Amino acid sequence: MKLKNILVGFVVGTIGGATLAVLNAPKSGKDLQSSLTESSGTIKSASNQIKEEVSNIKNSVLRAKHETSNIGDLVDEVKILVSNFQKDIEPNVEQLKSGVDDINNRVSKIEKKLSE
Repeated sequence: MKLKNILVGFVVGTIGGATLAVLNAPKSGKDLQSSLTESSGTIKSASNQIKEEVSNIKNSVLRAKHETSNIGDLVDEVKILVSNFQKDIEPNVEQLKSGVDDINNRVSKIEKKLSE
């Protein structure tokens, strides 16, 4: 999207510079009229290109807005899934903790017997 902004700025700057150059050039009325006539095609083409770029930018913004609304829904779903997963594994975690404590107690008893 930044590249589009740069291109739009470049086109607008080019048109503005060309317009200023034409208006400030020391030419006679007929020369200026013919120059403006020649430049009008370029200006129309550039303005059409700007309209197209603005339309593309608008579509990109709308698409991004739509995608971000979908992301919020996905985040909510992931939170629910994680919460359910935690609830499902909690009994297993408690059993594992109990098993580890039991193993540590047995190891301590064995170490005492071996040290005697």
